[in-house]
Amino acid sequence: MKKLFIITILCVFFTTGFTARGFAGPTAFEVVRKMDTREDGDTLTTDTLMILINKNKRKRIRNIKNIRKDYGPDTRGIIFFLSPADVRNTAYMSYEWDDASKEDDSWLYLPALRKVKRIASADKSGSFMGSDFTYSDINGIKINDWDYTFIKENVKERGFDTFVVRGLPKKELKEKVLKETGYLKTVMWIRKDNYMLVKGKYWVKKGHKIKYFKASDIKKVDDIWTACKLTMVTTKKGKVTHSSVLKFSNIRYNTVIDDATFTTRRMERGL
Repeated sequence: MKKLFIITILCVFFTTGFTARGFAGPTAFEVVRKMDTREDGDTLTTDTLMILINKNKRKRIRNIKNIRKDYGPDTRGIIFFLSPADVRNTAYMSYEWDDASKEDDSWLYLPALRKVKRIASADKSGSFMGSDFTYSDINGIKINDWDYTFIKENVKERGFDTFVVRGLPKKELKEKVLKETGYLKTVMWIRKDNYMLVKGKYWVKKGHKIKYFKASDIKKVDDIWTACKLTMVTTKKGKVTHSSVLKFSNIRYNTVIDDATFTTRRMERGL
């Protein structure tokens, strides 16, 4: 999933025909591919409220500006932290390449160090700025690194028909996928009408944790289906250890964005 919000984050074509499974819709991989490639505009800007909630239900709130622009099949995104003071002027930038053989590029600017740090692949499974979303969740996974199968081809989820798809890293790429995502297995609920990811379950190798994802407040913005709220909850042995909520506002698609926005110099200068 290549876009900036799983966390994109942030999540329409339908083919039918007679296959080995009988008269059916798309295969599990085709469903995931349609989710990954559904219409999301050439550019996107949002104001984002990040809410971090610990096991005692204490909250920390961060205000963020998100900016994303497509360059053909490739994507560039940048995130600026606006408040509170301890994270103000922190910036994160990613270049996501459509070429499967090319590794995505990511950078983090920490104002206290006055230094832009390149994020290695091995670090992308780590927590994004203390949240339950990883850098990989924010950037999106490479769907060709996974094998997908249906658990069920029709399940009602919040009143909508969904595909339920299991994802497992391809055997020959398992170590690479674990390094980049930290996930041993995923299950995704994908709406049939608009191919949005509305629910997910992720098995985390480190710490033997399970994470639960939900997309809500789904509506059309500028005629594009958009989830205005994303939630990720981390559990261990059935108990919630931490959760994160992303709430999006002032969502604007297909506006003019200067290419100079996506540079390390702009990260250092701030929004």
